[in-house]
This record gives sequence, structure tokens and C-alpha cells, in this order.
Amino acid sequence: MTTVTVGVLVKLPNDAWPPPKEICNGINFVHGSTAAEFLEKSIKALVVVPPGISGSTARELLEKKPEIEWLHSFSAGVDHLSPNLQNVQRAVAYTNGRGAYSSSLAEYALLGALYFNKKVPRLVANAAENKWDKFTMPVLKNKTLGLVGYGDIAKHTAKLGRAFGMRIVAVRRNKSASEDDGPDEIFGVEEKLELFKQSDFVVCSLPGTGNTINFCGQPEFSAMKSSAVFISIGRGAAVDEDALCDALESNTIAGAFLDVFKEEPLPKTSRLWSFGPDKLILSSHNADLTDDYYNLGWNVWRSNFEAFHSASSSSASEEVKWVTPFDPTAGY
Repeated sequence: MTTVTVGVLVKLPNDAWPPPKEICNGINFVHGSTAAEFLEKSIKALVVVPPGISGSTARELLEKKPEIEWLHSFSAGVDHLSPNLQNVQRAVAYTNGRGAYSSSLAEYALLGALYFNKKVPRLVANAAENKWDKFTMPVLKNKTLGLVGYGDIAKHTAKLGRAFGMRIVAVRRNKSASEDDGPDEIFGVEEKLELFKQSDFVVCSLPGTGNTINFCGQPEFSAMKSSAVFISIGRGAAVDEDALCDALESNTIAGAFLDVFKEEPLPKTSRLWSFGPDKLILSSHNADLTDDYYNLGWNVWRSNFEAFHSASSSSASEEVKWVTPFDPTAGY
């Protein structure tokens, strides 16, 4: 394999650097945290690794290095890059880390469902009081799992829900798109309140775009069953946090399980901190932070590299069959 030089925009120290040895076959990786560090280097592809790397730095590098054909976002979320990449005035291929962490996020979503369904807060309270308290523990079977957005994370969540015997419903932009073993029912965006009404557990995995800001707000929470639980694992911007707090305070919904927030780290003054574990569980945007997090991320990059290198090495003009493409204009 001909050696290809790939630039990695990364602010050190970062556990993603250096890449695992098995990823490096046929590749010469060079790294830096500013566009200036790459100006004298010949690179055909660029990897952007958060945190600490701005979209403006990536855009500057693409504008000053026209030989860069492909940019890969190490993270699945590209809201930190897309606004700047939209302004790049030339053809560039874009891919992201979509799918690398979907299994972990799906497990987190089902953890939230089980936490409330099996009444874990009551178990913990009983243990603290040495209290023998025999109570019913409902099952997830035949409960309705509502998926807000139906991307890779939601599809993994649906598979786990199916394993528990749950009914799966989803909201997606393209209501008519067919899926193998897809949801039992699909709602268009304009029909989303119906999903909130039907669901026992609502899982929001929407990306952060201009179209998803406060997608889950007061009308949606008001439509939910008083026994229902809201789970958020996509981007915090998609959730109206004040409306969620109001819904929890008024017992409009039973509980919430959140991994992502509008502002991170979550400010100490946030109303979300005021709820006990019987109502709300918060994690620090680490539901995707698995013990093999960085290897998973590099594996997704490598799958795209193989497609890129195969097309580049072909004697015929061959279109690259990207594995995880994204569109900066759409934001995902």
C-alpha cells in the first residue's frame, strides 16, 4: 500500500493521539493544533479531534490547503464544525464518527428505562433504611419506546427495545423511508405530539442543528403520560430545559435521564441540579465514553480511509463509497 500522509488537528494532551498501531498501516500521521502547523506539510486528508479545535481552524486549513480532499470529524456530532464548513468554497468530502458509540448510547437509553421501570430509587431508599419492602416491578415488554430522530443511535436503541419486547415508534423527517425491521409506526415531524402521547419512554437522539433547537419542549412534555420518562442522548440544544424542569416539578412526567445539556459543563445554578434521583439522573456527557472509546473512533475513520484509498488507487475513475458521510449544510 502506498503511504498516505494524513493530518490530525488535535490539541494535546488527548487520549486519541497517537492512533492505535493497527490503524497506522500505510499511513503517515502528522499532527498539530493550528492551521499554520500544516502549511508546509503535504496532506490529502484531515482528521479533526475534539476538544479544543474550532471549526474556524478546520475551515482555514481547507481554504489554505486545496490538496485536502477529505475531512473526518472524530466525533459523531458535528455541530461544532458545520457552521464553518458550510462556508468552504470548494468540493470537500466530509465524514464523521457516526456509529462508533451508538451501542453504548443505546445501552444508556435502556438503562434509563429500566432505572425507572424497576423503581431503582425505591430500592436504594429501602436499602438505606434497612426496609423490607415487597412491591411490583413492571416489565418493559409491551411498553412503547418513542424515538425522536431515527439515526444510527436510535436504530441501535430500537434493537435493544425489541429484545425487551417493546413497541417501537419514531419521529423522522422522511416518514416514508423504509427500514429493515424498522419502527412499528413512524410519525412525521408535524405529527410528533402523537409519539409523545403514545410513548412510555421517549428517547431523544437528535443532532444539534438550527432545526432541532428546543424540539422537545412544553407542548411535547405536556403531551406525555404522567407515568412516562424522557431520556436525552443526542444534543442538549434539542431540549428546552426549563420546560423539562417545569414538567418534572408539576409531575407532568415521571422522570428524566439526561446525558447532554445546552451548556456543558452544566452550570451549578441550573434548575436541573435541584431534582433528586427519584426524578432525574444526570451524567456528564459521558454515556459514550467507553473503555475502548478511542479505538472505536479510529476504527470508523479507518473504514472511511479504506474507501478513500481504494477509490484513489483505482485506475478507473471511481466514486468513493463513504461509510459515514455527513452534510455540513444539514448539520449531520
